[in-house]
Amino acid sequence: MLRAMATVRPIPSPLPIRIFKSAISWSPVWVPALLFWQISVGGLRPALAEQKRLEQERPRVEERHEETSQEFEVMSAEHRAWDDPVYRERRRRAARPDDEAEAGTR
Repeated sequence: MLRAMATVRPIPSPLPIRIFKSAISWSPVWVPALLFWQISVGGLRPALAEQKRLEQERPRVEERHEETSQEFEVMSAEHRAWDDPVYRERRRRAARPDDEAEAGTR
């Protein structure tokens, strides 16, 4: 009977349990702090840097947009003119040599 009682299990160290309980009790403090750090480092700083870069790029983009808009207007006017049969006929007559034009009017 004494032999059965002689085997004793070792008691786990209370230090890891205390550390775990302490971490859990402080979680309302460190979870928001960790979240704030993640947003500021992983999201806010790169977003602000990108905003600054885009603001510096803005004048060049607006200038390029203005140029292409003007080119588009010119090309659209040419396209509308070439779709007009009267314009095409005038261009054809203007491209003929002068003697043919005179012969055609007689």
